[in-house]
Amino acid sequence: MNQRRLQLTLILAAFLLPAIVALLLQTRWFHWEPESTKNRGQLISPVVPLAPAEAVADGHRWSVVVRIPELCDADCEQRLMLLSRIREASGKEMDRVQMVAWVAEQRTLASDWGARWQPATKELIDSLGVPEAGVMLVDPLGNAMMRYAAYADPTDVRKDLAHLLRWSTVGK
Repeated sequence: MNQRRLQLTLILAAFLLPAIVALLLQTRWFHWEPESTKNRGQLISPVVPLAPAEAVADGHRWSVVVRIPELCDADCEQRLMLLSRIREASGKEMDRVQMVAWVAEQRTLASDWGARWQPATKELIDSLGVPEAGVMLVDPLGNAMMRYAAYADPTDVRKDLAHLLRWSTVGK
């Protein structure tokens, strides 16, 4: 009888111990938050709603907004070409992604960009915090959610976008 009681106690401890540890980690004494996240860009917190968002939000597609620099050399053009391929790299989710060029003036782009956009006010530009040659992800509702540094790796943008497309039901 003593051995059965020990086995029952061990089985209960195996099931209850993880739950107790999880609860303790969320209390005010042991509140634990992970140091790192999987996203490669910087989250815009709180999100910035883009009021006149016709070019960047249609309710169905995520927008990859690329701030086109005024002076663009050969390396810059190569990077723009790689960024323009993010939509095709989305595979079966390609219809849920659009590419938007954030341009200060009308300039010709060698790559295929779906729309052109320019923020209406200087305050909006400052609140977005996207540097020249930077990238920003905008959800289908017109909220700027994530930004990337100037000349960020296009693979990082693609991976974050794939993660958002996988878990988001907005625009499906």
